[in-house]
Parts: sequence; C-alpha cells; structure tokens
Amino acid sequence: MWKPLVVDYQHVSNEIDLYGLSDRTRVSLLPPAIIIRNFYDKKNCQTIVDRTKSYNKNNFQNDKLLHLGPFLMEHVTDKRRYFEAAKDAQKTIGKIFEEIENPIEKIYKAISMLFPGFSVSVATESQNDYSQVIIRMHEKEKSIPIHKDNVRHEGKEYAAVRGIDYQLSCVLHLQESEAGGELIIYDKQWKKEDEKFRNIDFGYSSELVKNNEFCKLSGFSAGDLVVINPNYYHEVTKITGDTSRITLGMFLGFYSKESRIVAWA
Repeated sequence: MWKPLVVDYQHVSNEIDLYGLSDRTRVSLLPPAIIIRNFYDKKNCQTIVDRTKSYNKNNFQNDKLLHLGPFLMEHVTDKRRYFEAAKDAQKTIGKIFEEIENPIEKIYKAISMLFPGFSVSVATESQNDYSQVIIRMHEKEKSIPIHKDNVRHEGKEYAAVRGIDYQLSCVLHLQESEAGGELIIYDKQWKKEDEKFRNIDFGYSSELVKNNEFCKLSGFSAGDLVVINPNYYHEVTKITGDTSRITLGMFLGFYSKESRIVAWA
C-alpha cells in the first residue's frame, strides 16, 4: 500500500529521502508524501491566519479559490505582471510575519538540513525576485480538481525555473476545516499525452486516474508541513466544514549539478 512517511519535526534527519520523492527510480518503495508533524508553532499559525484577514485576496479558477500572493501558473504569459505582484506581495508577507518566526526561512533551513551542500534561496530573474510564498484559503464547498504542477512544462517563459532537474512542493498547514479538504495523491505522473484529458479551465478529467492507486491524506493539524512530488496528479476534496482550510505553499526547484535549490510560488 502506498503510504506517506510521517515524522515529528524533532526527529527529522537527512535520512528522509526527498530525492526519492522526485525520482521514483531511486528507491523501490517511495512514499507519496512526507508529513512533518509540529514543524511550525501553532500560535504563530493562528497569528498568520488572523493577520491575513486584513488584506485583500486574489482569486483563481473563476473565483473558486482565494489566495494572498501571486501564483506563477496564473501569469504564464505575463511575466511583468507576475513580478510586479511578487514585489507587492513581499511587502505584505513581511508585515504578516512581523515579530514571529518566519516560516519561509524555517522551511529553507529545514531543506538545507535535508540536503547538505545545497544552497536554498528564492528564485530570481533579471534582478526580480519570484513570489516567495502563496497563502491559500479554501472555503466551504470549495475544492481543488485533479491537477499536476510542472514548471518545466508550463513555465517555459521563466528562465530561473524552467531548467530545473526536478520539483517538489511544500505546504505548511495553518488552519484546518472540521471536515473535507483531504489531499489525494494518485500514483501517476504527468506525461505530455495526458493533455487530451485536460479541462478547459483548470485540472484534468477523473478518467485520467481512474485505474491508478492513490493515497488519501487527512487529519492534518496547524503547523504540519507536507512535502510531495507535484508531478504526480493530486487534488483536494471539497471542504464541508464551516472553517476554511488555510495553507502556505511554495515550490522547490533543484539544480543538481550546481547543488542549488530555488524556491518560488
């Protein structure tokens, strides 16, 4: 059975195989995700949630999802707008993280620990920083359809990330809904021929993964960090509780020969 690796933050070591998450040929049995419990302080999670209420949110997928901070995949044909939005968001994020432990820096530090010898920094291009992070709000009755995240395919206009060797996704859970909002990861990686199953607006038909094994992850708590290979198809089920599911996310791109990791949202 395809199960996640679950470890408490106090016991994280460089034995966790994040390389394996990216390349299934490296090990015989790989987890669909690594869940690091108690990664970030719960009180700080609540502080971030409370502070985000003071700022205007953007929307994605025809107003179905709300988020704070730009998302590169929304701006694949408009780099200028993306970098302008990233610059504005950096100021907002800085205010939200004032006088608490910066979760971005903590994630960078943890990744550095798991990949000794690799540098970790935000992706930059022509002296423009990419968006550091995106805070997503999933409200009642909202869901995220089956999709994959592959910047090498969809972000070809973005020089700092289009040439990466592979990509990981990090999601820090800030607030969980009472019900729904489960993460489902399918044991199927994206291939170009899958595009015939793509929906007009966003995501893919369920027919694409109907015969594949999957792993359903739930029971997250505020402060848990989840790391996955986003080239595997995944979705978030409908939120049925009154409380919104709120997460903080970023991607990590690996340049193996240069021992360098770049981060963006």
